[in-house]
Amino acid sequence: MDLTTYVRQRLAEIKADPDLCRRPKGRLSPSRVSAASQLFGAMGFSKRLLILLHLMDGERSVSELVSLIRGSRAALSQHLSGMAKLGIVKSRTQGKRRFYSCTSEQAKMLVDFLSDLADRDALPTGKRSGKGSSSWR
Repeated sequence: MDLTTYVRQRLAEIKADPDLCRRPKGRLSPSRVSAASQLFGAMGFSKRLLILLHLMDGERSVSELVSLIRGSRAALSQHLSGMAKLGIVKSRTQGKRRFYSCTSEQAKMLVDFLSDLADRDALPTGKRSGKGSSSWR
């Protein structure tokens, strides 16, 4: 049986059985997919994930983050601004310095989950085929 035939057959089975149309318990509801996608998007870039890792250790100034992450101040500020808009980080100003901290329990939980996977050597190890491309497209 080819894939198209299988998919059509499976869709017909789902339409015929109302129990198969119900969303399983414990799964992400369609109405929350956008919020989850934004969180994953914010954490899906290596620099932003590094920022969060450092902010989970405590409040950091922009200068500290620049030296830890080795990026430009402008790029780092853009990342922090985007994460602040999503409520993942917050900032406070003291004199001429701005300090950031991670305020999102959800982001902390995801980082802990990823850390647990890394500790168990269970993270995917596939290599990307080139800058900006993905091997699974």
